[in-house]
Amino acid sequence: MIIEAAIGDAYGAGFEFRKDAFIKANNTLTTYHSHGLYTEIYKKYTDDTQMAIAIAELLVEEDDWTQEKVADKFVEVFHRDIRRGYSNRVYDALYSSKTGKDFLKTINNESSGNGAAMRAYTLGYIRDIDQLKAFVEIQARTSHDTQEGITGALRIALAVHYYLYVNEGSLIDFLDETIQEKGNYQIVSPIDMHSYPTTNAVIPLVIEATSMQSCLQKGIDYGGDTDTVAEMSMAILSVKKGVINDLPSFLYDELENGKYGRDYLVTLDRKLQQKFGF
Repeated sequence: MIIEAAIGDAYGAGFEFRKDAFIKANNTLTTYHSHGLYTEIYKKYTDDTQMAIAIAELLVEEDDWTQEKVADKFVEVFHRDIRRGYSNRVYDALYSSKTGKDFLKTINNESSGNGAAMRAYTLGYIRDIDQLKAFVEIQARTSHDTQEGITGALRIALAVHYYLYVNEGSLIDFLDETIQEKGNYQIVSPIDMHSYPTTNAVIPLVIEATSMQSCLQKGIDYGGDTDTVAEMSMAILSVKKGVINDLPSFLYDELENGKYGRDYLVTLDRKLQQKFGF
């Protein structure tokens, strides 16, 4: 799950908020492209995956969560492998913090962005819905303590949960009933980086998908926050039954493989699967 998400993130980063002409010419799934702003993001995942790693590690290590434990993990994971891609708001708070307590004091958490959603997908492994919702809300409130931030994170975690454990009825009906909302799942191009527009796009993309390759390409064609859309979509599709994992091999082979690269992500995926009996 994390490896597929990281691939989507790293490939999608090359198209994030780029012009339509660039996307049309280069979204061919034949090579990675460097980020338009941070050129060092080339064949590398961004903050999306780094924060998802933090959530995944905490999920493996801890059964009792607090906002401070989540923030501690965010600070730890950031400082051991500093990379760009974060908003200035989050990057500056992480960079200046030595502990989770520092981060919670520093961060302005009144954001409706998609940051809490982009890191929430591994929480879909939690079988108990009440616990899942509680953990999603705890991690969201550290940096996105708004209804939109929390709801978007719930949508993504619950989509993974649905494909792992439910697979009956409609995903949208399941989300609406569980979250007690009436989601407006319409894709608006370019896809905005706020939580509702991003998750409004991801949910129909994964519902319709039968191929990971075609979904990755289609999501990026919409433009906007392409790395986050690709990351979420690939994570969810990695557990959706009947979907072909036909991602080109270069996406795996050329993905960064340093200390926290490809092999580390595969190992972390295995630890999650073992913890939750898969």
